[in-house]
Amino acid sequence: MSLGRIKPKRVGGFPRPERPPEERVRDFNEIFIPYTEEQAIEEAKRCILCPIPQCVKACPVRTDVPGMIEYIQKGDFRKALEMLRETNCLPGTTGTVCPQLGKLCEANCVVGKVGEPVAIGLLQRFLADWERKNRILPKEIPWTTGKSIAIIGGGPAGLAAAELLKRYGHRVVIFESKPMMGGTAMYGIPEFHLSKEVLSWEVEYIKALGVEFRTGVTVGKDLRLKDIFEEGFDAILITTGPGDVKRLRVPGEDLKGVYNAYEFIFDVNEAILEGRPLDELPYRIKGMRVAVIGGGDTALDASKLALRMGAKEVIIVYRRSEAEMPGYFVSRNEAKAEGVKLMILTNPVRFIGGEDGWVKQMECIKMRLGEPDESGRRRPIPIPGSNFIMDVDAVIVAIGRGPNSFLARVEGLEMTRWGGIKINPETYETSMPNVYAAGDVVTGETLVVEAMAEGRKAAQRIHEKLMGLPPTDLDKLYFEERYRKRILEKRKKQAKTTQ
Repeated sequence: MSLGRIKPKRVGGFPRPERPPEERVRDFNEIFIPYTEEQAIEEAKRCILCPIPQCVKACPVRTDVPGMIEYIQKGDFRKALEMLRETNCLPGTTGTVCPQLGKLCEANCVVGKVGEPVAIGLLQRFLADWERKNRILPKEIPWTTGKSIAIIGGGPAGLAAAELLKRYGHRVVIFESKPMMGGTAMYGIPEFHLSKEVLSWEVEYIKALGVEFRTGVTVGKDLRLKDIFEEGFDAILITTGPGDVKRLRVPGEDLKGVYNAYEFIFDVNEAILEGRPLDELPYRIKGMRVAVIGGGDTALDASKLALRMGAKEVIIVYRRSEAEMPGYFVSRNEAKAEGVKLMILTNPVRFIGGEDGWVKQMECIKMRLGEPDESGRRRPIPIPGSNFIMDVDAVIVAIGRGPNSFLARVEGLEMTRWGGIKINPETYETSMPNVYAAGDVVTGETLVVEAMAEGRKAAQRIHEKLMGLPPTDLDKLYFEERYRKRILEKRKKQAKTTQ
């Protein structure tokens, strides 16, 4: 198939089919509309099946995109799932929440150079839905190595690590403090962004492999690392994710009505999962003018959640321009379509309360952009004398989270200056023998798929250490080795043209 014959537009709306804003804002159901079988096959046929796929190279877990899509083109969804699940244990989750067009697979799609890129995320999600509807579960993998690994934290990094270790034949037990597995993906992403039915099924799939779950157990409080080793485990992997919330550090931040976005989303999600009335939650949002501070995905989720909680008006206040907002532009467009307003190049400097102790106003200062900082974005600089007061009834702060430092502090593990667990970057080992760490607990808040990739790499190192094997580079294995013949042929052609 030549590039000139590609259909320029995707099947469905670009970047993905969505429910009308006036309809979806009245409930907590998912915003986007999944593909039907016919739509998935039609969209898959837009892919030219690149011999050296840049979409795979851009994927942190190196999903075999062309392998998956080739079988979708043929209508063989079961075989397509095998290709997809080779390295991705949360295909429906990543297919839904990954910023594919931001910097990942779809942003590197060759078809996208002449039209709209192939909807790789939507095709992943289609396969995950097909699997769930047909209830295709794997057979349990027997414990054959005699080795046992404990994983602390049941979020994306922990689940991905557990799945790989179980496939190697180890006994794997995940200790999770919450009642349900999934971590931030389960509790930190609203239902309208990611259906918990999708994630719950993927957790069930991992359980069916033979991974053991112990929920409601907080390691560092209910038991210690030494207790886990005394139970007979050979290694421990810590994947407790992000947790330490960043503060604005401005006057009035402790007023009533100034909420933390992460707690807000977690509490609403937990209430929905447990079937509790939302009006019993301690958030005064309904009928209010709400300001959301921040420009990332959590700020966007919090703004849309506030609308669904009955806010009269929601304004995102961000210190840089819209172009510098780190939140995925798809999510930002969804929020704007629903009525969320953006107040850019603005930063709060204090919150003003009334006699009742509730926030009433917010003093802000206008900003201008200077030279790029370490993040690569232009640095926001306050404009002297540009201060102004705006009325607010509630404020939701979403300016990021650092690593969850609780267990590291309790156990005395060596930590980085940003609060993460310090590890050997090659082996993922911590300062405590046979204790490893990976994901957001090391780096701070990242993408779900990036946390998964780090969990898998740590699991690979644990497997090699326990079995006395040489190290394997998973990135190389699932890209260069997978497409080795094609890469060698390309190099030969390049060598001939330079002679």
